[in-house]
Amino acid sequence: MKPTLLLLLTLVTTAPLFGGPADAGRHPETLRQGDRAPGVTLRSPDGKQTVTLADFRGKQPVVLIFGSYTCPPFRDVYPTLERLHGTYGEKVAFLYVYIREAHAEDGWKMKRNQKEGIAIKDPKTMEERTAVAQQACAFFKTKIPGVVDTIDDATDRAYAAWPSRIFLVDEQGAIAVRGDPGPRGLVPAARAVEKWLEKNAPLATRAP
Repeated sequence: MKPTLLLLLTLVTTAPLFGGPADAGRHPETLRQGDRAPGVTLRSPDGKQTVTLADFRGKQPVVLIFGSYTCPPFRDVYPTLERLHGTYGEKVAFLYVYIREAHAEDGWKMKRNQKEGIAIKDPKTMEERTAVAQQACAFFKTKIPGVVDTIDDATDRAYAAWPSRIFLVDEQGAIAVRGDPGPRGLVPAARAVEKWLEKNAPLATRAP
């Protein structure tokens, strides 16, 4: 993978409204636009690749995506992210970061998941989390590289990512786009990211 940009897309599971069971699992807000992005070192679901955010600092912006399998709004928005990856993937590095589930069968269940045959218990070990991440990547048929948050949810906590979120980090390691959390923040943040890419990562095929 040779990205020119790490777009930090934090898309985890989500809930219809804040203040409910899903919101109870959110970490305290700590980051603002312009802040230095916290360091990230995560491995791919197959364990063959390690990605470290610091490796890109001072060279190029980067993309990380946090998301779970049991979040219907995340599943709905994923094709949009694949489209952005297909358009900007040669200049922009997208990473799908799998983190903890919000609508697991042993937590706050959703009928839609059951109807669609997605009955997943929240992983309790790193091995279980990696296995579910592999299932999620297979379901999405993703071309976006995936990585897995550690079982202590360190990356999720650093970015207050849960239940869903999008960040874009510039080449100096600063947060350039900070999406609002939750399902209502996904589409506006994706649009903001696209606008930033259009301005800062123009395609070679576009007219000057």
